[in-house]
Amino acid sequence: MRRYVHLVTLVCAALAAPANAQRFTYVGTLGRDTLSLEQVIRSPEAITGDWISLYGGIMVHHYELTLRPDGTVSRYQLNLHRLSGKLDGDIDIRFVDDSMIVRNAAGKELRAQVGEAFPMFTSTMGPIDLILTRARASGRDSSSISTVGAFGPYRRSSMPIVFFGSDSVRFGNPRAPLVARIDAGGHVLGMSARATTTRTETRRVPDFDVFAAAAHFPNVADSADITGVPAISPRDTVRATIGGASVMIDYGRPAVRGRKVFSHGVLGDTIWRTGANAATQFTTTRDLIVGGDTLRAGAYSLWTRVSPDDSSYRLVFNTQTGQWGTEHHPERDVLSVPLSRSALRSAAERLTIRVANGDRTSLFRLEWANTALTVPITAR
Repeated sequence: MRRYVHLVTLVCAALAAPANAQRFTYVGTLGRDTLSLEQVIRSPEAITGDWISLYGGIMVHHYELTLRPDGTVSRYQLNLHRLSGKLDGDIDIRFVDDSMIVRNAAGKELRAQVGEAFPMFTSTMGPIDLILTRARASGRDSSSISTVGAFGPYRRSSMPIVFFGSDSVRFGNPRAPLVARIDAGGHVLGMSARATTTRTETRRVPDFDVFAAAAHFPNVADSADITGVPAISPRDTVRATIGGASVMIDYGRPAVRGRKVFSHGVLGDTIWRTGANAATQFTTTRDLIVGGDTLRAGAYSLWTRVSPDDSSYRLVFNTQTGQWGTEHHPERDVLSVPLSRSALRSAAERLTIRVANGDRTSLFRLEWANTALTVPITAR
């Protein structure tokens, strides 16, 4: 009962918005799939939001930012709960002088010197909208703002912000920025993460009941863990024996989700992780001949190099292992072999890698969307 009352309290608090408040509703998508719903209520004194993630189980991320008269944040509260109201965790951050005081669900406090900084948690739109409207109001085309992660590390980071045109802005990591469309007041109309590893799109929509809508999505029991982002591209392992060599490939399996995945590289990349999330791992216990070249026994990360016009593909073996799939060091590439391309008779919604057992010879085969990419593998 307490959990239910807790949830009702949060919903009622959101509905009881101040008269001078602005209300924004957002939908996050990946391809044709809806990943999140978010409702934000903003007044000069506070920002309250509910970001509801819908993958791997439904989780409500309820956040409240208390604002000072100058628009900086004096307090940030975040709690994670299920639709039932079951609390999965919370955090309370106060900004005092040049420090932040963090109090977690266990009551433990941590103090860190960060100066003036804005708290961030994933891509929740309330804090982002606050940061961008302040930057727009400064009148400068480019600026930088200090941020700090709600769950650490509790060190101040610098977020570059660059406005271009009358209604667009790039911000975040300059090598993989978020891009947003904004209205005349700097409020976010839509945001694209296509240059990042998530590839998601967020758009502002007419107001609706996000909690009622979330209840129609698949959920898990309160006793089950919410698997989060990895559930979008589950991990899989391929094992095969070729001659006397044991081969293993560990990779993430993204789905097409209505996207043109082989347009302008693979999902926009010319060097692709051959999967999703963490870099794809390839191990062999003996030397192999891959596409006519020798690959020594050992462990590698596996990459696919794609020409910008998608006319040719190469399979690349790199000696770095265990890294995230955006970290590729070309100086550590040891082998690059051409892949043959053919059309699939039946489209593959989810990326699939196959390597069959063979007395001496096998075939590496990647299938996704309407395309198959292959290269022969032979035991030495």
